[in-house]
Amino acid sequence: MLLSWPDRGQQLSLDLRAVRGAAAHGDADLFLEAVAGRDVDDALQQIGAVVPMALSQRRDEAEPVALSLIDRLTWRDDPGDLVLAEDLLACLRREHIDARLLPVDLDELSSELEGDMTMSSGGYLDLLTGQVHDETATDAMVVGDDVVIDVEQEPTRWLRFERRGSREAWRDMADFAVRQTDAALRHRMEQAISGAGAFRRFRDVIHAEGLVEPWEVFSTDRRWGRSRAYLAAEGIRVQHHTVSPSP
Repeated sequence: MLLSWPDRGQQLSLDLRAVRGAAAHGDADLFLEAVAGRDVDDALQQIGAVVPMALSQRRDEAEPVALSLIDRLTWRDDPGDLVLAEDLLACLRREHIDARLLPVDLDELSSELEGDMTMSSGGYLDLLTGQVHDETATDAMVVGDDVVIDVEQEPTRWLRFERRGSREAWRDMADFAVRQTDAALRHRMEQAISGAGAFRRFRDVIHAEGLVEPWEVFSTDRRWGRSRAYLAAEGIRVQHHTVSPSP
């Protein structure tokens, strides 16, 4: 049973800027207000990242939201969704997660994992701090002697990752096109992503159709989920902050 939100047809659109603002200020009340009655199904990874903070401050009010997100993540089952559902359930039950917890910025990690392979072949994750580094961070000629990473000096501190290229990002565009109910728009999107220059043409279409924000919500959730799944496969879970409200 899905809790807290009304049927999709009755839901208001989600303003992720309000959610991010609530997260930045560590304000559970603002977060709960931002998601109440909203259509959150394309932003489950992004909403779920803030739930631990809400549970730490307003457990009674945040529990129905957490339970609904767990249900929705389990039903959607995109990469990383079941990992986040397990983490939220552990948070609800106040259970220990048997994994290395790191405060990894999923935006940064996904940008490195799925970045241009002609610019870089990968990077490193700091297993002490959770910070993400491009591989150029190991080159003193590029970054300078004062900040260069010496992987050989502390080999157990660094997790090397390889870039995957744009295949998954292209699949996100294809899935976003398929979900369009307007047949003509769906056809234009499908034509746009065929052949070389697909990403540029797709951007042109979504800008012309006023779909930039829904696309960014959709694609960000996909990228975060893939990064979360990658970390889980390496025995790492994302440690989300449970900060107190700003004064």
